[in-house]
Amino acid sequence: MHRLVTATILAGVIAGPGLFGEQGAQAAPAPSNYSNIEKSISVIRQGWARPGATQDPNAPGWNVFFTAILDDLKAYSQAPTPADRLTPLNRLYQMSAAMAVVPWQPAQTVREELRAWLRPRVRLAWAERRLDDTVRGLPPTTDPSVQANRQRWVDFVANDLGQALGQFHAATTVSQRQAGLNHIHQALGTLNQRNAERPWQPSADLQTAINDLFNQPNLDVTADLSIVGPIFDQNLVTSGPIYRKGYWSQVTAGPKTGFGLLASDDGIAFYNSQQLQSSTPITDFQNQIASDQQGQRAAKLYQFTATTIDQAEQTIYAVLRTSGLTLTPASTHNVNAQICSNPQPGKGLPRAIGGLLGFNQNKITDLVYQNALTQFQQRIPVEAQEEAEERIAAELAQRNADINQFLIGNNTLAVQEFLVSGLSLRSRPDAVYVGGLFQSRAGDKQRGADAPQPAQLAVPAAGLTADIHLGSVLTSAVDGLYQRGPVQSIQNVMIVTHDVPPGTPPAQAATVTTNVDFPTYLKAVDEAVKAKNPKIQAIRIRRPAQPPEFAADARGFVVAILHDLEIDVPAPDPSSRTGAAVGANAKVLRIKIPQAETALSYKIESASATSHQVRARVEEFTPATTSQVLAIKDDETKPTSLNRFSGALVISALAAKLRSQPLNANLDNLKLRGFAIQSISPLDPSGWVRLNLVKAYDAPAPVNPIPPITEPPITPDVPAPQPAAASDQPTAPGAIPVQIQVPAQAAVVTYPQ
Repeated sequence: MHRLVTATILAGVIAGPGLFGEQGAQAAPAPSNYSNIEKSISVIRQGWARPGATQDPNAPGWNVFFTAILDDLKAYSQAPTPADRLTPLNRLYQMSAAMAVVPWQPAQTVREELRAWLRPRVRLAWAERRLDDTVRGLPPTTDPSVQANRQRWVDFVANDLGQALGQFHAATTVSQRQAGLNHIHQALGTLNQRNAERPWQPSADLQTAINDLFNQPNLDVTADLSIVGPIFDQNLVTSGPIYRKGYWSQVTAGPKTGFGLLASDDGIAFYNSQQLQSSTPITDFQNQIASDQQGQRAAKLYQFTATTIDQAEQTIYAVLRTSGLTLTPASTHNVNAQICSNPQPGKGLPRAIGGLLGFNQNKITDLVYQNALTQFQQRIPVEAQEEAEERIAAELAQRNADINQFLIGNNTLAVQEFLVSGLSLRSRPDAVYVGGLFQSRAGDKQRGADAPQPAQLAVPAAGLTADIHLGSVLTSAVDGLYQRGPVQSIQNVMIVTHDVPPGTPPAQAATVTTNVDFPTYLKAVDEAVKAKNPKIQAIRIRRPAQPPEFAADARGFVVAILHDLEIDVPAPDPSSRTGAAVGANAKVLRIKIPQAETALSYKIESASATSHQVRARVEEFTPATTSQVLAIKDDETKPTSLNRFSGALVISALAAKLRSQPLNANLDNLKLRGFAIQSISPLDPSGWVRLNLVKAYDAPAPVNPIPPITEPPITPDVPAPQPAAASDQPTAPGAIPVQIQVPAQAAVVTYPQ
């Protein structure tokens, strides 16, 4: 009787909110597909409603206008067919155009958000319309197969794609939104296949329009000078001797004269400049004078020596594009020479005669100096530039071969199994900008952002700013990781928890074993039961057949949609109150949940400017109504199904346990190689979140393990060896720029491998 009463009371409690899930559980509400517009309007209205705010005489009119915008946005979202969506879309376009001439910044903010919402949807509407009109405008035919093909295109736009779009826009829960999104990507996959088999321009335009709306870039990274400066701002010149073609040059590095980012929409552009001095003794200068027709007489009278001195400034312009790296050298030269002469033995009489004619030693030496210097000043800059370009060409081939392991073409960056397609590299004098669509090479749930970045993320923070569309990035990353062989080889995971003091590392708080058969798991359950300690538990989780999906709900919670959950837990003692309520004489309860929606919240607690902890918790756990619980004693092939009330009790207990379990992580333990987390923004309902990193100046500087590579100088022909310019050498993206020695006659390049 006691068991019956207890079960009846529990059934009433559970049946109140629903058979499954915790009390008050509800499906996570989906944000509207125009939440950025709603937010910008809400900011204006909150300003008007603020206590003490000045009354705006235009507020009533604007309120009517804003309400009309929101009504049409709602009408668009609830429209069942593409044709029905055209009317509100046209009115929204007209309202956007009407705001263009309004000199009121809040209205312009609303307009920019509205335009960002309109662009891909107008493009999609036109693509649908063009395809439909093209099909209907084709010449009549009596061929049944042709007629059927044309009808398939019309049905595809109206039904397959149209219904998926309607489901996505009208969704009120995250699960409904994800289901609509999955149907859209299925339609997109069909379209991709058709276009690959038989390219057709209207179909290709439709594919592009769908991608523009549902595969938008989901990663936007900005790094200011404090981040890229230590990487790009490097010395170009290293002091030291250089030998080439019989000449030694001594290079002396001067002060660094410049570094900066350059404005570029065609890659990340920057430059480095440094002064240097190069002096080179011209050891065969006497022979060069003697080989010259006019210099032969002077060479007979005097022994000449020469040393060239080049006071130069070397500048290297670098541009890292999605196609690779380019380096362009530029330099200025102030070339001089030291010419000395000594009388040749036995030539006193000719020198005396020359002196009487006005050509004494000083005069002849000066003439030799003037003639040689003119040629030095002409040849050194030219040959320096040529030498630099030749060296750069040789090194660029190697450097770009390394870079192209990551920049694989077609504006795509590849790192292991992950890709960033549609890669954009830009720079401005104050920062570099990198953006694109993050996806995995493998997996069939690759997603892009389905909403643009909200206005509050328009201005990057100081340091390194990463704006991430969390749902699509997590879904794509987990989908790709799920395809790995080591993951696919795992059939189940058994976790045995231990009774350990607070603060014990997670690795010591539990023992994790993979691919555990049922008899082994049953032994672990028996040992946990014998311990009679609620902190000691043994659970076994089967790897779901498909990976989870992630999204943001209207409250800013992270929502994980889990598929095909199967969890084995110890059954309660039948003699206990809980066991009596469950009513199962079993050792193990197997919880089978076809789909569960888990909403998580998080907040960042900062002990200092660079010390942060993430504290997260499960807010809601909503399993599918078709979930069930099986009771197993010794043979897992002979389970017994619990009734719905008993099953609901077990699943509710699981949900309560999840909600009470803290999910904390100390971000200080992350090894970010010289960076520290500054902040993590709340998750915006549009799905975007901002991660801000700053340089950790107490981190040790990276060490270049490769010694400098010394290359010798280039020499001129006549009248003396001419200096050649330095050249910069390309490096991999993480090792730019380059160390360069630049003498008058040579360049020495050092670079990290």
